[in-house]
Amino acid sequence: MSIGDRTIVEGNTGTSPATFEVQLSQASQQAVTVQYATANGTATAGSDYTASTNTLTFAPGETRKTITVNVQGDTSVEPNETFAVRLSGATNATIADGEGIGTITNNDVAPVPTPTPTPAPAPAPVLRNLSIGDVTLTEGNSGTATATFAVNLSASSTSAIDVNFATANRTATAGADYTSRTGTIRFAPGETRKTIEVSVLGDTIAEASETFAVNLSRAVNATIADGEGIATVTDNDAPPPAPGRFNYGEVLEKSFLFYEAQRSGDLPSTNRISWRGDSALRDGADVGVDLTGGYYDAGDHVKFGFPMAASMTMLGWGVVQYRNAYQQSGQLDEALDALKWGTDYILKAHTAPNEFWGQVGLGGPDHAYWGPAETMTMARPAFKIDAQNPGSDLAGEAAAALAAASIAFRPTNSGYADRLLTHATQLFSFADNHRGKYSDSIRDAANYYPSYSFTDELVWSATWMHKAIEAKGGTDTFYLNKAESYYQGVYAGWTQSWDEKSHGAAVLLAQETGNSRYRTDVENWLNYWSDKSGAGIRYTPGGFAWLDQWGSNRYSANTAFVAGVYSDTVNDPGDRYSNFAEDQIDYLLGDNPNNRSYVVGFGNNSPRNPHHRGAHGSTTNNINDPLINRNVLTGALVGGLSAANDNAYSDDRTNFITNEVALDYNAAFTGALARMYQEATQPFANTQALAINSGLTSLNAGMN
Repeated sequence: MSIGDRTIVEGNTGTSPATFEVQLSQASQQAVTVQYATANGTATAGSDYTASTNTLTFAPGETRKTITVNVQGDTSVEPNETFAVRLSGATNATIADGEGIGTITNNDVAPVPTPTPTPAPAPAPVLRNLSIGDVTLTEGNSGTATATFAVNLSASSTSAIDVNFATANRTATAGADYTSRTGTIRFAPGETRKTIEVSVLGDTIAEASETFAVNLSRAVNATIADGEGIATVTDNDAPPPAPGRFNYGEVLEKSFLFYEAQRSGDLPSTNRISWRGDSALRDGADVGVDLTGGYYDAGDHVKFGFPMAASMTMLGWGVVQYRNAYQQSGQLDEALDALKWGTDYILKAHTAPNEFWGQVGLGGPDHAYWGPAETMTMARPAFKIDAQNPGSDLAGEAAAALAAASIAFRPTNSGYADRLLTHATQLFSFADNHRGKYSDSIRDAANYYPSYSFTDELVWSATWMHKAIEAKGGTDTFYLNKAESYYQGVYAGWTQSWDEKSHGAAVLLAQETGNSRYRTDVENWLNYWSDKSGAGIRYTPGGFAWLDQWGSNRYSANTAFVAGVYSDTVNDPGDRYSNFAEDQIDYLLGDNPNNRSYVVGFGNNSPRNPHHRGAHGSTTNNINDPLINRNVLTGALVGGLSAANDNAYSDDRTNFITNEVALDYNAAFTGALARMYQEATQPFANTQALAINSGLTSLNAGMN
């Protein structure tokens, strides 16, 4: 929903109507309401316009409404004035632009003043010009180097000349790359040259050349002709590794360590995370159901069923598509263990054909606690969907996860695969026959993982049901027909995510049918994402495809995985999609201007302080105590760049936009790593990467 601006001529008497247009982006099948109220700007209610508050209602199918505000005329000569109409409290819609500005144009004319003769100006003093030069220097590996800026005066003066100076960041950062300086320099009578020295800090990080500035200001007895000097700090460290040169087997192994660190419940004797212990052993007790196990969602301890199931589907897809790579890298057992920890929980949560427990824990109380899962004591209520309170998206995603997992387990555990498929069948029927969004039924989830729609999950889960039945040796047209009948296309400007499944579903349907409709939709989407001309997705200068500030690494990794699958199984004109997939994964592993890995515990300059309670290991409920995380959250992919800028990342525990982790961040990323391992054909021996897995073992491991 958005409201437009309005400009109106004031008039001299009476009132004039200012009509604001409120529009919906598309028609809704439900009534949409929104409250509105005027607010003063430079115009004042009562004297310049008549205040108004009310509620607008869009009937189903309507997309346009108007709000009229009366503007009061007068004969006062005054500037143009403004007031606002603000929208709030929308139901069945979100507010994209909630403020319309009314500009009241004054139409009164001031009397023409009698001109006053202008006195002849006094002759201006002749002032000297100041300018500062640029400088280039090599950074060095340690200590400091000196950047010397020359400040020149155009000619000597008989008076003393003062000018202020101050350093300013460009791509270099004060404190990390150079030492900031401010001060004043003085030219004594007769002097024409001065210098400003700035210390540049050396390091051994391979990075792009960086710049900072020295700016001149507030000159006395002179004018500033060129007031900015630029220092270019040339990097002298080794360049970042070339694409395809990473140890993909190692980072694949570490990704599964991240999933072990996210486990809830009674941990097995094979637990490899030394700082993790049993936790949340009474989940579900409030409703008489065993809901222990599963995964904590992110840096917190809520078990959100929707993104958990979506993550298991993507993990399962990776095993289905790249099983040989998992086998050759020695990570197939770990992949199946990670998948089974999630699907075992989904089976527990499916307590009746039309009943599924979709959340354990409340976001507010959980997020108020900053400590390890092993010591939390807050209430953890359970929430479900059922026939009266449906959730087609949640039930459909759970069905997709179980169906995909049944394919993954069929070669080694056919009995478990059959059990998964039986529950998947019931869950799909529940999703299809009892329509609704799960976040309308589980209201707390709407604050964290609200669902946009459920049709994409019906297409997605039906296609996975079709594939699972055929993997068992059967034939199917029922589920495939449903998937094709529900399919609504693909939006090229977004991508596969915990809430959006149409992109992945289109790839699966293209695999299963070869239909040009799905191929065209997928290729239009992938062409948009792989277009670096400026007409497609935004790219950073270093080559990262950036979609959104929250978890940008996740969107790039998701697209890379699905693009890789499509390129390997359907079509890849000129290796375009494969190259895109490899470039994005390599960027995340360190092939970027900052030579930075975004995977904890892997590669160069990797994150040390992800936003994660267990890894931080605080015993004082304080996000800043200790300063450095006690434990290493090995294998976690952090959120990433908050803007389309290679430097828009901060390894700051309090920054949950760039530095949180989540189940869904690593899910498709893990499958993409398996593909990269397969493409690179690298030999790999298991490292059991535990040496860096723990800094200090959590004092609370094993406690509940």
